[in-house]
Amino acid sequence: MLKRGILLKKTNKYLKAGSFYLIGNLFNKGIAFLTIPIFTRILTTYEYGIINTYASWVAIMTMVLGMTFHMGIRSAFNDYKNKVDNFMSAITFFSIISAFSLSLLILVMVLMLPIDVNLALILMCLVQGFFAAIIQNYSMYLMMNLRYKWRTVLLVFPNLFINLIAILAIFFVFENNAHFGKIIPSVLVTSLFGFILIILIFRKSKVLINKTYWKYALSISLPIILHGLSLNILTQSDRIMITSFVGASETGVYSLVYNFSMIATVVIVSLEGVWIPWFNKKLNERNLNQINDKVNIYIAIMSYMTVAIILVSPEILKLMAPKEYWHGKIIIPLIVLSSFMIFVYTLYVNIEHFHKKTKIIALNTILAAISNIVLNFIFIPIYGMYAAAFTTLISYIISLVLHYKYARKIEKDLFSLKILVKPLILILIMIVVYYIFIESSIIRWSILGIFSLYMILKEKRIILDYYKNDQNM
Repeated sequence: MLKRGILLKKTNKYLKAGSFYLIGNLFNKGIAFLTIPIFTRILTTYEYGIINTYASWVAIMTMVLGMTFHMGIRSAFNDYKNKVDNFMSAITFFSIISAFSLSLLILVMVLMLPIDVNLALILMCLVQGFFAAIIQNYSMYLMMNLRYKWRTVLLVFPNLFINLIAILAIFFVFENNAHFGKIIPSVLVTSLFGFILIILIFRKSKVLINKTYWKYALSISLPIILHGLSLNILTQSDRIMITSFVGASETGVYSLVYNFSMIATVVIVSLEGVWIPWFNKKLNERNLNQINDKVNIYIAIMSYMTVAIILVSPEILKLMAPKEYWHGKIIIPLIVLSSFMIFVYTLYVNIEHFHKKTKIIALNTILAAISNIVLNFIFIPIYGMYAAAFTTLISYIISLVLHYKYARKIEKDLFSLKILVKPLILILIMIVVYYIFIESSIIRWSILGIFSLYMILKEKRIILDYYKNDQNM
C-alpha cells in the first residue's frame, strides 16, 4: 500500500505539472494572440515586419550569448543530482563573463562594417538576448525540478508585462517610431526578470568558479549552440530573407501567419515540461515498452490539435488582423504541418540528447538549416512568403529523417515510423479538405465538430485509463 501511495503521489505530481504548464502556456499565448489584433492595427505591416525581424535576431543572440547552457542543466540533473545549485551558480557566472566578451567582439565587428547600422538596436538585441538566455536556463532548472508553479509564473508574467507596456508605449510615447514601442519594453522587462533570476541563483550557491562544471556544460552545450543556431536559422531565416528580398511588409504578413500557425507549439512546450523528465526517468530504467505505449497518446494529442488549428484558421486569421493580412491563409496548413514535424523530430532529439550525442544533434540540424537557406535563396526572390512556407516544411522533414535515422541506431526499439503513419494520413486528409473548402467556413467547422465528437468517443476509454490507472508515470 505504501508503494502504491508513493506511485500515486508521483503520478499526481506529473499530472499537476502538465496541467500547470498547459494553463501557463495557453495563458501566455492567449495574451500574445489577444494582442495581435491590436498590434496589427496600430502598426503598419512594415513596422510589424521590423519587430519580427528584430525578434529573430534576439533568438539568435540568445543562443550565442547563452551558449545553450540550458541543455547542460538538463543533463546535470542526471550527473550532478545533489549539486545542481552549485552547477547553476558556476555556469551563470561563466555566462556573464563570456556574454560580455562576445558582445564587445560583436560590437567591434559591427562598427568595422562599411554600412550604416542602428547601434541602439544592436545593443538592445545583445542585452535582451543575454537575459533571455538566463530566463531559459532557470526555466529548465524549474522544469527538471518539477517546480511547475514557479515555472508557470516565469512563462506568463514577462510576456504579459511586455505586451501591456508595449501597447501603452505605442499609443503615448512612440507614435512616430511605433516599432520601438514594442522593442524597448521587451528589452526592459526581459532584463528585469533575468537580473532577478541571477540574484536568486547566486543566493542559493556562492560557487562561481568551477572548471569541472564549466567543462561539463561546454562539452554538452557547445555542439548544441550549432544545433540551436541552425534551428533558429530554420525558424527565423525565412523572415530575415523575406525582408531582404521582398520587403518588411510581406515579412509582417508571413510572421503573423507563422505565429498563429505555430500555436500547436503551446501544447508541445506544455507537455514537454512533463514528458522530458518522465522520459529520462523511464529510459534510465530501460522501461521501453511503457515509453512506446505513452508516445502514442502523446502523438495523438498533437495530431488532433494540428487538425483543429488547420480547419478553423481562416476565421481566426480574420479576427486577428485587418484585410491586408488575409491572403496569408494560403500558407497556414504548410506551417501548421511544419510545427507537427518539429514535435515529431524532437522525440528523436530527446533520445540523442539522453545519450549525450550533442555533436550528432548539431550536425543533423546544420544540414537541415543549410538546405533551408539554399532553398530560400533560390525561391524566396521569385515566390516570396509562399516559397518560405514550402522550404520551411521541406527543411523540417529533412531534419526529421536525419534525427530519426541516428536515434534509431542508438535505441532501435523506440519510436518506429509506424507510429506516425495514421497521424500523418489524418493531417494530410484535413489539409486537402482545408484547400477544397477554404472559402466555406460552415463546412470546415462542421467537419471539425463531427471529427471532435468522433475522437472524444473513440479515445474516451484510453484517456480515462491514462489518468486513472497510470501509476508508473
